[in-house]
Amino acid sequence: MSRARALALAALVAAACGAKHEEQPARTEPLGKGSDGGVAAVADGGAAPVLGPDDDGATATPPGSIAAWQAVIDRDRYLARRGQGAVIVGRMGGDAIAPGARGVIRWLVDETEGNGALAVRVALAGTPPAEGDRVAVRGAWALDNQRRWYWQAESVTAVKTPPPAALPEAPLPPGHQLTGGPPPSGWKPVSRGKDGGVIVFGVIKSAVADGDGWVIGDDSFSPPIANLTLPGERLSYGGHDLRHDDERWQLKRGVLYWVRIDRYRRKTPDSRAYLRALTAPVKVQ
Repeated sequence: MSRARALALAALVAAACGAKHEEQPARTEPLGKGSDGGVAAVADGGAAPVLGPDDDGATATPPGSIAAWQAVIDRDRYLARRGQGAVIVGRMGGDAIAPGARGVIRWLVDETEGNGALAVRVALAGTPPAEGDRVAVRGAWALDNQRRWYWQAESVTAVKTPPPAALPEAPLPPGHQLTGGPPPSGWKPVSRGKDGGVIVFGVIKSAVADGDGWVIGDDSFSPPIANLTLPGERLSYGGHDLRHDDERWQLKRGVLYWVRIDRYRRKTPDSRAYLRALTAPVKVQ
């Protein structure tokens, strides 16, 4: 093989390795003792971004921080027992329970999806922020006395970036709690659903794995119309899923539910639709 061909082959191999490397997810930096900054997910070979407060003690959304529920999806990467950690961002909710956890236990509500229903338990030292405050919480996952996960906070910083736009529906209680109520005016059965509208549906088949979607129809005994992905249902990287049952939606056949969806997608006019719910499922009453 000529020297020129050998160099060209080496360059192609290096480029392929580089592309493969870029596809890998961000790593977390270890939770260092005495650190004055926040620990957050950073790219391989990068440095952990520092959570530096502004003059008024608040920060914009910290670089490298993640939404609260993303820390649940990728829990395997943020375990305190391994010395890992991250900075998660959300809105401070009300009281939560985590027996044996150190500190005051509160919900931290994810503002990016679920309309209030997706939240994590956080254990806070000292006086907790007021309910409704938007905060960045540096910490990692630990287990309470009931073997349930909670986020052990190391530091909390106020966040002053504007919150995401609110949905028309009132926020729901945190913690995957199913509530009941009538659907908003203008709702349609899923077979006649529209972009951004409210659909009523019944479960025909449960989701096999996160991200697969629930097979739904106008009721549980009608022909299948769509696959519906509910808030927070995404695969964990590498299949390392550490979610508990109370961190998954528990829907039943023979019950009607309603949600607001984003877009009504079909690959062909006759194919099954693929829908993503913007709100948590609510039992039709």
